Amino acid sequence: MSVNPVDLLRREPVLTLLLALSAACAVIALVAGRNAATALAGALLVVAYWLVERLAARVGRDGPFGRAIAVGLGGMVVRLAIVVGGLVVIGLIDRAGFVEAAFSFVAVYTIYLGARLWRHPAPGPGRPAR
Repeated sequence: MSVNPVDLLRREPVLTLLLALSAACAVIALVAGRNAATALAGALLVVAYWLVERLAARVGRDGPFGRAIAVGLGGMVVRLAIVVGGLVVIGLIDRAGFVEAAFSFVAVYTIYLGARLWRHPAPGPGRPAR
């Protein structure tokens, strides 16, 4: 089964946003005279975070409650390990580029959280749960 990248980006607007923001971080770093590769790598950590989150949500949705809790907790550990491990590896490879990686990760992750709240708002007192 092959996946058409254009269809995937149409179905997943958050992924499109994350990839565009990652490219923007690299361009901004390049314009500022900083290391664009580490800025891109830091921003792409959010894409990896999003992919693991989607996978954990899909796997945890099917099955009993205990499995859902285990998958949710395991997904949190894996996401944290990817982000911290990725930033540590970037820092070990290019100590000066760690700043760009950390800054671009924080910037893209902050926008991602806003987009996630926009796509999946929490049910409030006037809004029924889906």
